[in-house]
Amino acid sequence: MKRERDSIRILYLDGHESADRRARELEDADSRFTVEVAGSVTAGVDRLTNEAFDCLVSPGELDGRTGVGLLSAVSEAAEDLPFVLSTVDTGEGVASGAIFTGDGDSGPGSADPETVERLAARIETVLSEHRASQRHKQRANIFEKAQRIADIGAWEYGVETDRAFITDGVRRIHGLDPDEVMTPERSIEHYHPDDRQTIREAFQQAIESGESYDLELRFRTADDDLRWVRTRGQPEVEDGDTVRVLGTMHDITDLKRRERKLEQQKERFEEFAHVVSHDIRTPLQLASGLLDEAERTGDPEAFERIRQAHQQIETLIENVLTLAKQGLGIGATEPVEVDEIVRAASESIDRSTVAVETVETFRIEADPNRLRQLFENLLANAADHAGPDATVTVGLIEPLPTTTRGSDRGGHGFYVSDDGPGIPVDERDDVFDAGYSTAEDGTGFGLSIVKEVALAHGWDISVTESRDGGARFEITGVEIVSP
Repeated sequence: MKRERDSIRILYLDGHESADRRARELEDADSRFTVEVAGSVTAGVDRLTNEAFDCLVSPGELDGRTGVGLLSAVSEAAEDLPFVLSTVDTGEGVASGAIFTGDGDSGPGSADPETVERLAARIETVLSEHRASQRHKQRANIFEKAQRIADIGAWEYGVETDRAFITDGVRRIHGLDPDEVMTPERSIEHYHPDDRQTIREAFQQAIESGESYDLELRFRTADDDLRWVRTRGQPEVEDGDTVRVLGTMHDITDLKRRERKLEQQKERFEEFAHVVSHDIRTPLQLASGLLDEAERTGDPEAFERIRQAHQQIETLIENVLTLAKQGLGIGATEPVEVDEIVRAASESIDRSTVAVETVETFRIEADPNRLRQLFENLLANAADHAGPDATVTVGLIEPLPTTTRGSDRGGHGFYVSDDGPGIPVDERDDVFDAGYSTAEDGTGFGLSIVKEVALAHGWDISVTESRDGGARFEITGVEIVSP
């Protein structure tokens, strides 16, 4: 079944008296052609600006302009339309310089007049090539947009030539300039130091053994931004030897963050289940047993202990609701003066039991309300566990100096330390669990809330021993803001 033939609109740029006749002859040569005549450059530009055409044709001279000069005069209005210069006899001699046809066609190659039929055939050829070029550009554009949307790029490595081809998507993931050369080894150097051997061995196995690979690894861009990528390699083997390796790179940083958030939510649900099944049940059972005793003996102390158990249950429920409502979310972040937040947070504790000092003034990018909540709970923890007359110190963590390109910038952050008895090593992994407390009347939610606030900002938190032997909480991965 033949495809329905498309109509073709041609603008014929010709100031000769025979222009209209030549236009009709072109229409007669191909029934798809509709030919409009413009007798001057100005008229041609006007028609191109206001009407749609598929092709420009000219015998090569108009208003004193010929060849490339004529094309330049109408190029802005013509945009990327194919431009065919003909050597059809105008009746006033063959146009000079008429071997240029535009869009890759070199024309008849002589000044001999060509037939209208041959010109029509050349127009069809030029249009076919132009349309093929446009389809290729469109596919390339769609592919590039798809790479941007999906944060993906493709690459090819020729084993014999030892040369690599990469798409713009791969350049974007690496953070490279358009003219920078990429080699396999240079790409491997962008991976996290702990992952480089993994990707290097996988790439070598693809070449030597024809084994494909599919890995999720940490990756550092040219701007030193730590990301996650999924990198895949598929070898092509000919006569038993790998001749090339084709692959893709996919930035999966957002996916990894979502996975981490889901894991954290799962942990929180498990913590809530533990609180409901154990932490709340314990004081509830105690209150129930004491109620029998109080009813039997009328002992005021029993009633007081019942009241305390109910108060502990109420506190536990409030803390659970706080975690459930706030979860891992934070509000808008802004540069925050840590010293000011610490002073505000210290107002919520008994200053007679603990002294608070900030070693230096610095600013961080944070949600000020959630940051104050973090400090309030850390200071309250020190007041409860560091002992009377304790001193709490807040300071800046500086990353260790290093010359390794792949060093982790996560060392930036701040610490909160005290000079109390500290936390035993075997308990440090448990202190952030909801419901964990060594205090007789503690709920075990303060440090759990601290952890939630840190994770909500994308920070990491750990506990170690302070210089004075007390507890030292370190929050890292923090963006320190210059004054």
